[in-house]
Amino acid sequence: MANEAVTLHVAAKDDAQRALGFSWEASTGVLEQPQSTATTSDVRWKGPECLPAGTRARVTVTITNHVAPAITRSFALSVVACPAAPAVAAGRYHSLVLRPDGTVVEWGLSYLRFDGSARPVPGLTDIRAVAAGGDHALALRKDGTVWAWGSNFSGQLGDGTTTTRTTPVRVVGLTEVLAVAATGYSSLALCKDGTVWAWGDNSDGQLGDGTTEGRLTPVQVPGLARVTGIAASRDHSLAVLADGTVRAWGNNSSGQLGNGEFNWEVGSLRPVAVLHLTDVVSVAASYALSFAVHSDGTVSSWGTNVDGALGGDSRRNGHIPGKVPGMTDVTTLSAGTFYAVALMGDGTVRGWGTNGSGQLGDGTYTRHAPTQVSGLAGVAAVAAGDEHVLAVLSDGSLRAWGDNRYMQLGIQPETVNRSGPVQVPGLTEANSVAAGETHSLALRADGTVWAWGDNREGSLGIGAAHGGSTTPAQVPNLSGAKGIAAGESLSLAVLSDGTVMSWGSSSFGQLGVESSSYGFAPEPITGLSGVTAVSAGRWYALALREDGTVWAWGYNGQGQLGDGTTDGRRVPGQVAGLTHVTAIAAGAIHALALREDGTVWAWGDNDFGALGDGTNTAHAMPAQVPALTGVVAVAAGKYHSLALREDGTLWAWGYNGQGQFGDGTTLSQRSPVQVPNLTGVQRIAVGDDHSLAVTNGGPLVTFGSNASGQLGLGEGTGNQSRGEIASLRDARAIAAGSAYTLAVARGGTVWAWGVNAMGQLGNGEAANSPRPLSVTLP
Repeated sequence: MANEAVTLHVAAKDDAQRALGFSWEASTGVLEQPQSTATTSDVRWKGPECLPAGTRARVTVTITNHVAPAITRSFALSVVACPAAPAVAAGRYHSLVLRPDGTVVEWGLSYLRFDGSARPVPGLTDIRAVAAGGDHALALRKDGTVWAWGSNFSGQLGDGTTTTRTTPVRVVGLTEVLAVAATGYSSLALCKDGTVWAWGDNSDGQLGDGTTEGRLTPVQVPGLARVTGIAASRDHSLAVLADGTVRAWGNNSSGQLGNGEFNWEVGSLRPVAVLHLTDVVSVAASYALSFAVHSDGTVSSWGTNVDGALGGDSRRNGHIPGKVPGMTDVTTLSAGTFYAVALMGDGTVRGWGTNGSGQLGDGTYTRHAPTQVSGLAGVAAVAAGDEHVLAVLSDGSLRAWGDNRYMQLGIQPETVNRSGPVQVPGLTEANSVAAGETHSLALRADGTVWAWGDNREGSLGIGAAHGGSTTPAQVPNLSGAKGIAAGESLSLAVLSDGTVMSWGSSSFGQLGVESSSYGFAPEPITGLSGVTAVSAGRWYALALREDGTVWAWGYNGQGQLGDGTTDGRRVPGQVAGLTHVTAIAAGAIHALALREDGTVWAWGDNDFGALGDGTNTAHAMPAQVPALTGVVAVAAGKYHSLALREDGTLWAWGYNGQGQFGDGTTLSQRSPVQVPNLTGVQRIAVGDDHSLAVTNGGPLVTFGSNASGQLGLGEGTGNQSRGEIASLRDARAIAAGSAYTLAVARGGTVWAWGVNAMGQLGNGEAANSPRPLSVTLP
């Protein structure tokens, strides 16, 4: 407790009835004059306002009868943890640092700011602690007031409104605050009197006030007193009491309340005791996951065990706390999404759990048990965000590692993008390539499939332990492939016997397997046979059978499964009314089919005219694209479509806001228009907002968005919307991802360019960093 006065009592007896002497000592705080008798002694101890995190005050009494050796007894007393200085905080996609002069600097993506650059937070001085939520932040001033800024649609700023603030505003009614915690859309504060106050989102009962009603201003968490530490996650909260026990409240679907129960509905709306915990000095929480640091430096964990987040050998969730093996001498701990980092007494950091963005800092993307962060020593403070980590060294310098898609590490992610083709190492004799949102596939002539990029949802097929790969890795237990496709966290392969294998995410049933949520290794799609081609969109997939029918499965919110409904399905179903089909293309949320008579049929979303029927009306069943005949190939992007006619001309329709028609305008079209100055086209491909065309004997022509270099036109061409890549003439195969491009050259080598945040270019680089990087602030 802060500045709390506690009376300590000791009683002893001497067998010879001699009078006893008592002397008292305290490691910190103030001892008043003891009141002693021959057998008892009482002393009043007043604690300090706070102590360094992970430490406890000790009051020791020495008892002697002036004959035998003296004996000692100690009282361990909890005190509120002092905010670390300098302090760091990591949110979903943003970062904060408290400078020694009491000012705050922030960077990354947050609250209406998208440039990511570091800036001092205006109006903040005399700050002693900071906290970062999903899209908001808190600052605790030395005068005990709390200030907040950022997103506020759930009232998480505590100013009585739901108005987003780009500059800090004072949280209403809070004084004498000693600690703050911020999470997704809610906030906590610990006051000097040991009470806890909460505000913001309360959909899981995480405010602990007995309701699920959100609060625009702080409310006291009832039933809590003598609290010394707090932690908040987006679905539950934790508090350490002065006696070393822990209370928890909120969602309990993964056992994160630690009370021995699972409750899939709401958990507990009021604080409940966490079982079997004593001598706790601090707590940490993230989504469905809880940790406690004990006074002896050991760590207990409970809740979800996704990717080994609990740090032990078990693969099960833990509904009661258990010790993390091998962890001793821990001073503080911070938890991210399914991972944790611990600051050790020797100034090193250890991490465990998921590692898809390199957030464990060991130079890999492989999940594992607690392992030391490489090349890092002398650490004074550490903070875990969703998928990135910040550390302050004892000399005041900063280090950061993990996810950097939004400049959370303080460096431009574009530094690893490539505006011109780079060769993917180790790949030869490639026949085709496929590009997803953040991962890539290549099919070699021997029927093997190779994958690189993001594997957090299993889309590389190399097992759950690997979060990703920046160079090609062979997909194990897969041979005889003759076709591939990649979507958003989804991979497909057609085998020589006409069956289909799938792996990756199945959040909407896109694996085509009834029971799977994730597939970290290829598995067959039951009931699909005689397949000649596959195509993958955003959360759904298509298959073309040798009988000319088309089959679809996965997400169907815009009717992209073509069965006349908007109901998703986890197993393949036939697209209505389509026969004699020779080619298919799955866009983000619309689909195309080419029939053997050269006509094109479209279905799904049509907000920007991607169905080419002259309207903006969506179709849940295929409809012919009018006035388009003699087509030999089709391609579908995010909101636009391409068709290659047998005369070598290229036609486009749908959204053209980034110049993806190649016509020099940004005028969208609801019906097909010819791409000018382009003839002899042989192959086409489409990304989210860019288009590709291989010409007969000529260069690869690219047009559309070039914000990440996906047109491959070289440095300083970001504003160009059309160009040619002379080095890739007669490309054997091409593929376009969301904002990057792959090509197979005539010799069978693979080339890549564009965005590279997750290593999808396969050249050994990524915007994310699995090793600590130095952060330079203005």
